[in-house]
Amino acid sequence: MSLQGKRVLVTRAAEEAPELEDLLRQRGAVPVRFPCIEFEDGRDLEEIVLALEKRPDLVVVSSPHAARRLKELSTSEDQIFAAVGAATAALLPGKAITPSRGAGAQALVEELRARVRGKRVLVPRAEGGTRELVDGLRSAGANVEALTLYRTVTPRSADLSLLRALDAISFASGSAVRGFVALAGAQAARRCAVACIGAATAAAARDAGIRVDAQGDEGMIGLCDALALALVRRNG
Repeated sequence: MSLQGKRVLVTRAAEEAPELEDLLRQRGAVPVRFPCIEFEDGRDLEEIVLALEKRPDLVVVSSPHAARRLKELSTSEDQIFAAVGAATAALLPGKAITPSRGAGAQALVEELRARVRGKRVLVPRAEGGTRELVDGLRSAGANVEALTLYRTVTPRSADLSLLRALDAISFASGSAVRGFVALAGAQAARRCAVACIGAATAAAARDAGIRVDAQGDEGMIGLCDALALALVRRNG
C-alpha cells in the first residue's frame, strides 16, 4: 500500500511531528504539519523534582514529551526508567526497560509485573491521562506515586489554509483530535481519508463526528500503515 505523492496532515505537537514526518517521506508522502496540541508544565512539577531526588526504584514514562521533560529534570545518571515503547525510551537518559512484546501501557505493565511488587514507582504523566498504566502497576503490587508532569492544550490559532488539497489526516492521540475540532471543526475532515493510532484515538475521532477510515496499531509505523489503508478504503 503506497502513500506516494499523498499530502498527509500531521496533527502531532511540533516537537513530536518529525518522527512521523520522516516515516511519511520514506513512503513518498508529503507531510503537512498542523499542530493540534501544545504542552505546558503541570501542577506537580516541583513535587516531581523532589520525588526524583528521593530516588524511586523505578520511573515509568508513557509519552515522548514526558521523556524529554524528565531528561531535563533528572540529574541522576543511574536512575532506572521504564517506557511504553522504543521511541519514548530513546529520549530518556541511559537504557530504559521496554515491553519485550508489543508496545503501550498494558504491554509495559505485563513486562514489569514480576519486578515491581513492593517497589516505589514514580509515574510522571499528562493531566487527565489514562489510568490503565497506574492501575496496572498498583494491581501488580507497586507503591505508585502518580503526578502531573504536563498538560496538553490546544494552540490559540492555526493556519487553516494548510487544510486545502489534502489527501489524508493522521491522528496520534485523542487530544490531537479534540484540538483539530477546536481549530478547524469536524467538517474539515470530511473530504480526506482519516487514520488513527489505536482504539482510543479512533473512538475520540468518532465521538467528535469524524469518520475513521482505518485504525493502526500503536506506534508511528502502524499509523503509516493505517493511512495507506484509509486511502484505499476512501478512494476504492
